[in-house]
Amino acid sequence: MKMPFKFNVALISAGLLMAAMTGSAQANSVGLDLAVSDETANFGAFVQNESPVDSTRYAAHYFYNEPGDKFYSASMKVQRKGMAGNPNLDIGIKGKAYGFTQDSFNLDGFGLMLGVTARYWLDTQAPASLSVEALYSPEIVTSGDLNSARELAVRADMQILPTITGFVGFRYLALDLDQNSSYEMDKNVHIGVEVILD
Repeated sequence: MKMPFKFNVALISAGLLMAAMTGSAQANSVGLDLAVSDETANFGAFVQNESPVDSTRYAAHYFYNEPGDKFYSASMKVQRKGMAGNPNLDIGIKGKAYGFTQDSFNLDGFGLMLGVTARYWLDTQAPASLSVEALYSPEIVTSGDLNSARELAVRADMQILPTITGFVGFRYLALDLDQNSSYEMDKNVHIGVEVILD
């Protein structure tokens, strides 16, 4: 059974509002990010909160690709630092509320994703890390023309300046649609930049 459409929209709206309120009250940094490939572009804004033992990131993103598909999302990621006795290893969880429009078949839908994240900080002079995220959205928390969705992202980044970080990564985003087909919205290597505004 899918999540009712009206309930899903209300839940996504509530999540966006809560993230914005929490982020503005406790923000350590606010920034923008952009990732591009030959066929895709992904624009975002984020609020990052840091403590000696954990980090929390609230983010909103707008993605589109060359066929004309669109994917918009709001997410929250919490990571614990120094996991498994390794001071360089951060492990956490991530939740994402999202919506999409698929251009060629005129399909759309909403859903919720949940998954795990990990980041390993390299022993380099400039701050650098390798990270991975794996998220899944089952049918029970989707609506519209969507049955389920899955996302896998890997990334390597390095701080170029105190307020600028460059990165290269790969993202796989697939949607299982009501037409009994798996549609790959993103399967590309991308490059990007994060800029801290405050």
